[in-house]
Amino acid sequence: MLFASCNYASNRKDQPVVYQKNGLSFLLPNKYWKVKKDRTIEGAKGTRIISMENDEPLSKDAYLILTQINEDLNLNSFLEKTIRSCRSSYQQRKITFGLLDTARNIKIGNKEVLRVGFQTSIIADRNIGNITLFKLNGKTYSFIFSGEAIEAKHYQKLLDSLISSFKVN
Repeated sequence: MLFASCNYASNRKDQPVVYQKNGLSFLLPNKYWKVKKDRTIEGAKGTRIISMENDEPLSKDAYLILTQINEDLNLNSFLEKTIRSCRSSYQQRKITFGLLDTARNIKIGNKEVLRVGFQTSIIADRNIGNITLFKLNGKTYSFIFSGEAIEAKHYQKLLDSLISSFKVN
C-alpha cells in the first residue's frame, strides 16, 4: 500500500486582508500585516495618518505610513516637503537618509503616482523604501514605505498591490 500526503499550506498563497475604515479601503498583503494606528493628526485639520507593520514571526523589518490630506496639493511641492521631513526625522534618530533616484511619474493600477526611492542606514542595517504620492477625489495621499534592502523587490510588489487596491468611498 502506498500513502501520499500533500501539504496544501505550502502551496497556498497569502490571502490579502481587507482594511476598511472611515471611507478608505485597501488590501493588506496578508494576515500578518497589521494597522497599528489610524487617527487624525492634532493641529492639522483634515489630515489622517495610518501606520502599518509586518508582524510575521521571524519577518524582516517593514513598515508603511499612509497619510491622507483633505486638499488637492501640488505633488512635486508636497514631495519636496515630505523628503525634507523624512531627512530631518531620520537625522534626529542618527539614521542616514539618502535618495536613490529622481522622482518619476508612473502608473500603478489605475492611479498616476509620483514616486522617489530612498535608503536609510544605521551601522550595518540598510533599508530601502520609497515615497509615493497621488491624488484621488480632491485629496492627496502619501505612502512612505521602508523595508530591509534584501527584501526590496518583494516589498515593492506588496506596496504596489496595496496602492492598486486603494479606494475612497
